[in-house]
Parts: sequence; structure tokens; C-alpha cells
Amino acid sequence: MANPKVSIIIPVYNVEKYIRECLESCINQTLKDIEIIIVDDCGSDNSMDIAKEYAKKDGRIKIIKNSKNMGLFLTRCEGVKVASGEYILSLDSDDFLDLKACEIAYKATKDGYYDIVKFNVYNYDGNTADIWEGATLNNYSFESLEEYANYIYRQKDYPRWNLAFIIVKRDIYLKAVEILNLKDRIVMAEDALMSFVFWNLSNKFCHICDILYYYRYNENSTTKSKNDEIISRNSKDRVFVIHKIKAISKKYKFNSKVAKVFVDYLKYYEYCDRLMYRKINKIVFKIYDKYFRFKRRLRVKFGV
Repeated sequence: MANPKVSIIIPVYNVEKYIRECLESCINQTLKDIEIIIVDDCGSDNSMDIAKEYAKKDGRIKIIKNSKNMGLFLTRCEGVKVASGEYILSLDSDDFLDLKACEIAYKATKDGYYDIVKFNVYNYDGNTADIWEGATLNNYSFESLEEYANYIYRQKDYPRWNLAFIIVKRDIYLKAVEILNLKDRIVMAEDALMSFVFWNLSNKFCHICDILYYYRYNENSTTKSKNDEIISRNSKDRVFVIHKIKAISKKYKFNSKVAKVFVDYLKYYEYCDRLMYRKINKIVFKIYDKYFRFKRRLRVKFGV
């Protein structure tokens, strides 16, 4: 299919339990003018056998394979490099989409007017779905990066930087991959890093209230791990992302307010990692958390 409206990028690694549900939600989209790019990240289960079954039945499915296991972030980038859609939608292979997701999200772009469209998401535990707490969006649009920067600068919560809950123009995604030029594997804060570049390369933003994505809640995810080795790695990844944001922000003269918001929140989460790693008691954590919330209130009220 030449130049579909949306390319869905699905990195696949050991998800045979969930991949059918994921792919069914893609092939049954009400918007038919899409392509589905599955990137094999060299797993060891039957995930790719299932994916190949679907590819035989649906010509919109394209399968590529990494030469080695690369992790979620770099695997997504490999998918984007071969995509031909006007917009990119990232889908984790254990999650799934509302069947109208592509149609509603693409319609919200106003025929390509908006560079990025954000939508709402469900937390899904396998039985029930609850809207993502604390990160819900209302219908709103922004006509410049400066307007969007002022908006997120005054928000009380973190700037929702999850790559899976947006569609973004393919040209912007490709430019971001080129700017970052990452070779090393990172597991934590990779969404923040890529989103930071997306936003600085964009001028028109749209938020919609529609709930289009089902995020499978996982108690064993790296963000919730209490394993010292994983916590230490998470901390190192966040520090790497902080330095990378500062470096590219300076090099490309990216928006300073956006950079400050991203760096502040990443520092906070990295500090939480270190508290967990060092087994600091909860009282210390609460003091720091209270201080950070106070800083956010000042920024919201006075813009400092």
C-alpha cells in the first residue's frame, strides 16, 4: 500500500499470550488505509509464528527482523525507518487499540494540519479497564510550540510523554531519530527523550478526550521493580536522558521551558530511584516529594 494514512509500529518480543489480541485490534480498524509494521526483536517464544499467520492473511502487515535483540526503543525506531504512512502510531505488543483508534486520531489531525495528536488511554488488567488516572486530556489545540510550552510549563502533573498514546507525523519521527542517533540501548525514560524532540520539531498540537488505547497493567514492569540492579539501571538511564536533553537542547536551540519541565521531572524520578536503591526511609521520601510539589505550585501560579 502506497502512503497509507497511518503506520502502526509493533515491536514484538516474547508476547505470545497477548499478540493475537493486539493484532486483531489492528486488522479490524475502521480506518482501512493503514499499514501494520511488526518488528521482530529476536524473542524465544511463538510470538512471531502467530504474527506470520496474520501476515499471510492481511497484505497490510509487514514484518522486519532485528539482527539482534535491541529493546523496545530502538526496535520502534527500526519500524519507523521502513514506514510509509503519513502518521506513526506506536503500539506495544501486549496492548491493544480501540477499533476506531486510527480513524478518530487521524480525523483529529484535520488532514495533516496538526503535527501531533494525543488521546486518552485505559489501564487494563485483563478484566477491567479504568481511565489512566492523573493524565486525562480534554479537547484542546495549540497553534505554536511556544503556546504548548507555556501550557505544559504550568501543568501540575508531568507532561504526558508516552509514545504509545499519540500519533505523530512520520517526517517528524524520522527527524527525531536522526537527531538522537542513539546506538546504546536504554530502557527507562526513552519515551521522555523522544517526546522531547518531537515537541521541539512540531508547531501544531491537538489533544482529544477519546479513549483509544488499552495499556495492559503489569505489576512486574521495570518502573515498579524493587530489584536493586534494575533500580540502579533505571537511575543511570534517567541520568543519561537528562544529559542528552540538555546537550541536544543547546545544540539545536530547543525551547527552554520544555527542556526545564522535562529535566525537572526526570531529576525527580531519578531521585526516587536512588531513594529506593539506598533504602532511604519513607519519611525522607515524603519530605522531598512535598518540596517538589511546592515547586510545581510556584511554577503554576507564578511561572517561576
